[in-house]
Amino acid sequence: MPPKDVEAGEHKTSIAVWDLVSPLVIGRTAKVKVGAKCAAGCQLTDHGVEIHDASGKTIARAVLGGTPWPGTSGLYWTDVEFPAPAEAGTHTFSLTSEHGGAHSEFSFIAVKPPDHSVTIQVHDKTTKETIADVEIRLGVYRSITDARGLATVDVPKGSYALTVWKLGYELFSTELSVADTATIEVEIAVEPEPAQPYWM
Repeated sequence: MPPKDVEAGEHKTSIAVWDLVSPLVIGRTAKVKVGAKCAAGCQLTDHGVEIHDASGKTIARAVLGGTPWPGTSGLYWTDVEFPAPAEAGTHTFSLTSEHGGAHSEFSFIAVKPPDHSVTIQVHDKTTKETIADVEIRLGVYRSITDARGLATVDVPKGSYALTVWKLGYELFSTELSVADTATIEVEIAVEPEPAQPYWM
């Protein structure tokens, strides 16, 4: 999400949020990176940033660190922990900085605490070899397979759409009912080469 700019005297301050893992689990804490930058080049070390819930209540506060984010000039940042909402669903929280009064919003999904772990084992359909770096989606939950072709997702009991995909392979999709901890074996096929035009 791009940061929003606001005028503050002769200063223009932008604030950004990133590295928020969604969905969040209700009743637990979450962590996000927050950064702020002043167009006038002010050093923002120890300047405060706050997270506010949907009602505007301040639920977390932190101060920016002393070193700008790598590769940037003056984007001072910090990790901020905040409590997840008490209700499942889509939520929008806001973010402010004391320097320049910058304001931004970020949205996320909150879900019930998980009941079970589902492990997805992905193989090549032809070679039977395991495949790393495969994108896994189980409903709103996401993961990616490791070097052994494994990805584990913690979810509440229920039914989910499972999709498995990697560039160069055909998309795999199925419905999955989760009632217990389980390991699911999935085979995906290499995407076929496009047919050559007859004039070639």
